[in-house]
Amino acid sequence: MKIGEVFRRLVNEDFAILGFFVRNLRRFEYIPVEYIAQKLRRFPPKELDARLRKLHKLKLIERHPTMDAYRLKMLGLDCYALKILADRDVLRAIGDMVGVGKESDIYRAMGPKDELVVVKFFRIGRTSFRNVTRVRDYGVAFERGTWLVRSIVAGRREREALRILNEAQVPNVPRLRGGCLHAVVMDYFEGVELFEVKELSDPDSVLTDILDTVRIAYWRAKLVHGDLSEYNIIVTEGEKPIVIDWPQYLTTVDPNARRVLERDVLYITRFFRKRFRVPIEFEEALQYVLSPLDEGDSGKGS
Repeated sequence: MKIGEVFRRLVNEDFAILGFFVRNLRRFEYIPVEYIAQKLRRFPPKELDARLRKLHKLKLIERHPTMDAYRLKMLGLDCYALKILADRDVLRAIGDMVGVGKESDIYRAMGPKDELVVVKFFRIGRTSFRNVTRVRDYGVAFERGTWLVRSIVAGRREREALRILNEAQVPNVPRLRGGCLHAVVMDYFEGVELFEVKELSDPDSVLTDILDTVRIAYWRAKLVHGDLSEYNIIVTEGEKPIVIDWPQYLTTVDPNARRVLERDVLYITRFFRKRFRVPIEFEEALQYVLSPLDEGDSGKGS
């Protein structure tokens, strides 16, 4: 069942219970039914039982195999986030999934004026245990942070980064529309991930655009991407690159910022040399990125 179909089956009382699960994510993995009943006294026992069974049937919560307790599932977090976004008039409707990343799902949606937007739901923990170290950078202790909590933190960090980047008018990054919890709403764009692109008519120009984004983000927004690679760049129509996935950003005052910046530049220049035979060396690209901006500098090798 599609997320929109599930969402339409829910009423305010269902969302009240989902909200209770969200508010208790850091305290419980599984919440005992007895505790839920104690805190949500508005629901008579029979109604609470029926609503928990409904949410379980819709796969929004999951029952403990041996205890009378439930935990929130990712779809439940999705639906609660959509409720908040609808109440805030950020979204009117959600459509089909249009992309699956290593740590996120992307949906086409409709904004308050019927304009197309995209909604990104973080899915931290999808890939493998090796990402635990990266998630630690989000500020969530592994022992206490479930994957849902980590996804919420990643969503908050990406919104923070995009807000700063947009305010600094950094080119070639998504424009933030809003969001909540693990959801980020952005202007609609479509394209293919750079790693899937086999040929470019002007790879030098595309690389320059990417380096301009890194450079202007560094000097004007005071941010370093932190995970730049061919997997975090979308190439849209007209070969315009969009640098996505910013939750691992560092500020330039962070002691690790220079090292991480060098790694970002190394990865992307190495990819362009191998895939598109662009004759650029890491040191040359890094020197360009680290060259201070002139007043009104908007990149493009200026």
